[in-house]
Amino acid sequence: MPVRSLSLIRTFNGFRTSSYRPVRYATTVSATKNRSNVDYQQTATPKDVTRQLDTLPSDILTFLMECQASSGHDASSVFTVKGLQDMAKYYFEKSGKLIRPKIALLMSNVCNHQAKGAQPDIDLENVIRNQYRIAMVAEMIHTASLIHDDVIDEAGTRRGKPTANVKWGNKRAVLGGDRILARATKLLCMTNDPTVITTMASIVDNLVDGEFMQLEVNPTADAVTRFQHYMQKTYYKTASLFANSCLSVSILAGCPIEQRQKAYDFGRHFGLSFQLVDDMLDYVASSAELGKPSVADLKQGLATGPVLFAAQEFPELNEMINRRFAENDDVERAHRIVLDSSALQQTRDLIRHHTQTAISLVKELGNSAASDSLVKLANSQMFRER
Repeated sequence: MPVRSLSLIRTFNGFRTSSYRPVRYATTVSATKNRSNVDYQQTATPKDVTRQLDTLPSDILTFLMECQASSGHDASSVFTVKGLQDMAKYYFEKSGKLIRPKIALLMSNVCNHQAKGAQPDIDLENVIRNQYRIAMVAEMIHTASLIHDDVIDEAGTRRGKPTANVKWGNKRAVLGGDRILARATKLLCMTNDPTVITTMASIVDNLVDGEFMQLEVNPTADAVTRFQHYMQKTYYKTASLFANSCLSVSILAGCPIEQRQKAYDFGRHFGLSFQLVDDMLDYVASSAELGKPSVADLKQGLATGPVLFAAQEFPELNEMINRRFAENDDVERAHRIVLDSSALQQTRDLIRHHTQTAISLVKELGNSAASDSLVKLANSQMFRER
């Protein structure tokens, strides 16, 4: 029987998170019904945020290069520095989706809109400068985590091109990711706000926790426990970055605790929805559309939302989950079962739940061009194809 209610209650960084209840609705919503025609990367964005996003990748690259140039290297280490520079250029000269800094900058705009009325004497220029640093740090942490993930997963492609571990080998890829994290730490310290530094540092802590959770399989776990484990891992590996970036920019804006909580919760629900879409696309999109191999999660032995939902209808999946889809035809069988079940519809329902919750939260933060952009972004990302 399908699980009707799964509860997940956790506290992160002193901020509460509400009960998590994925419900299989009596009437489900078609994947294409009311489908947005707007590309989530092209939703209307305030001009100041657009300008910031336009310069953000090059500003990250400049910061990485400046740090390297000022590190006091002698001639014997030029080759090492060159290798690090090449890797930095490889990832930041042509930017990805920039969805994480975009969310951080839009939330900054929302919070600053409120702060100007409540705090007439606020040094808004300094606030905006530090919020921009948070957006840079968010993208740097994300990029470093991708490099490290690709090493762990032995991945060959990312965004349609070879991964760092393929181009430079595992050792250099790990060190390159470490260097980006180190520079992100320096940039974060420039905010000179201990609470913000602690909040953003928790993202890396969560990433490591999530990676360890991904390595674990409990063969005796029931459906509820297994789904709780999956959603907790999803928070750690994806939603934490969105949530804590939003929290950090709200702290910098001087928002009261209630608004900080809403900013954090918006990022958490948006991040969970975002990852659930990724997990669903792994089953329905082609490799060309994704820019990486499809059905990659099953091939890596990972049980994500769709297969966990399918296991409620087809218990034979449980044995495959426990052995991490290791037998010859496990991946193909599991993929077929997911497509034949109601799992994708249940995943879509869960995506919609988190998206609608995120939208409700941002609307409570007030009306502005930036809040409208966040609403449109949350809606349109549900229907992205990569």
